[in-house]
Amino acid sequence: IFPIDDIPKKDPYGENPVRAFRWDGTTVFKSGWNEDDFVFVMRTGPFVNHQHYDQGSFWLADKGVLFMKERTGVGYYNNPYYQSSYIQPVGHSTILIDHNPQSQRIGDRRDFAPGFDDYAYIRMFLDSQNAAYSSGDIGRLYWGAVKSLRRNVLYLKPRTLLMLDTAIPAEKDVDVTLLYQVDLLKNITPGKELSSISNEGNTLSIHHLHPADRIIEAVETPQYSRATAGGTPPDKPGMLTVTARTGGSSLVLANILSTNPAGDVTITSTGAGFVAGTASGAPFAFSTAPGKQYSVREISTDALALTWTRESVLAAEMRYLSRNGKLLVRSPEPMVCEVSPKGIRYCLEKESAVILGLEKEPPAIRVNGIKASFRYDSSARSARLALPAGEGIIEF
Repeated sequence: IFPIDDIPKKDPYGENPVRAFRWDGTTVFKSGWNEDDFVFVMRTGPFVNHQHYDQGSFWLADKGVLFMKERTGVGYYNNPYYQSSYIQPVGHSTILIDHNPQSQRIGDRRDFAPGFDDYAYIRMFLDSQNAAYSSGDIGRLYWGAVKSLRRNVLYLKPRTLLMLDTAIPAEKDVDVTLLYQVDLLKNITPGKELSSISNEGNTLSIHHLHPADRIIEAVETPQYSRATAGGTPPDKPGMLTVTARTGGSSLVLANILSTNPAGDVTITSTGAGFVAGTASGAPFAFSTAPGKQYSVREISTDALALTWTRESVLAAEMRYLSRNGKLLVRSPEPMVCEVSPKGIRYCLEKESAVILGLEKEPPAIRVNGIKASFRYDSSARSARLALPAGEGIIEF
C-alpha cells in the first residue's frame, strides 16, 4: 500500500534485547537476537483497537520452541467458542479471579482524552547486567473484585524468570488463578512442587514456590475445528492452572519458570516472611509478606524480590536496603534499585526524597548526568536528595 523502497533498513541486533515499551505496556526480556535465544513478552498496557482481553498475558519461547502463548484457532467468524473462550482472559496466559473466564473488562484507550487513564500500565522497570525487573498493574480492570493485582517479574539472565503475582482482595477473599496456555494437553505434566511443559524435546520447568496451599491442574481447553470426513481427531489443547486463595491480606503467588534443568533451582532457606534460593547459581529471595523486613545472607530489606552478586544488589519494590549492617538506600516510596560500585540505577513510580548510605560526603552527586543538590549527615553517614519519577542513574 505504501512505498518503502526509500526507507532505510536498520537491523535491531545492536540494540539491548531487554526493553520496556511503556506506551503500549509491553515488557520484553530476551537473552539475545538469535532464533534459539530466550524470549519473554508480557502485556500490561492500555486498550488498543481490536485487541483481546489479554492484560497480564505473556508469551515465552526458548531454544527455538514456543512454550507459552495465547489460545489460537481457526474460524474468527464461525467458531462458536471464539467470543467466549478465545478473546476473553481465559484464552490467555493471564490471571482469573474467582474462576470467572471473563474476569477483565475493557480499559480506556491510550491518549483517548484527558482524564481517560483507566487502564493497565507498567509501574516499574529496571535492567542491569545480570537481571531485570518489570511490574505491571492490571488490577483496575477486574470489576472491583480486587484492590490490587500486579504481575511482577524478576528476570535472572539468561533464561530464568521469578514471577511474583500479588493480589489484595477488595471486600471479600477471592480465588486467584494463574493460567499457562500450552499447545497440547499431553505436553503438560502437573505437580504440587514442580510442573513441566514439553515441546519438541525441550522442557520448561515451573517451580511452584508459594503459597503452600495451592491447587495445580492440567485443564483441557475448548477447540473448534472442521475435521474432514475420515480424518483423525486433533490432539486435545490444554493449559496449566495454579490457584490459591487470599487470606484477608496480600497474596503472593511465586513461581519460577526456567528452561534450564529442573535441578538448577534450589531453595536454600525459608523464614518469617521470605523465601531464598538459587537458580543456575544466581541467588534470589522474595517476600511472602510484602512490606515486612527480612534478612538473607548479609542483606536486610523489605524488597518484594531480590538478587545479588559480590559487588551489587538489585532490590525490587523496596523501601529499605542494607548490606553488612550498612544502609544502602531508604525511600518513602517503593522503588527498584541496583546498588553497585559504579553508582545506583533506580526506578520510581513517584518522585521521592531518598536517603543513601555513604561513608563520606561526596564532592558531587549527579542524577541522570545533572548535578543534584543534597544534604549530607556526617553522624548517620548518609545523604538525602530528591529523585524524580521514572528510571535514572545516580553517580557519585
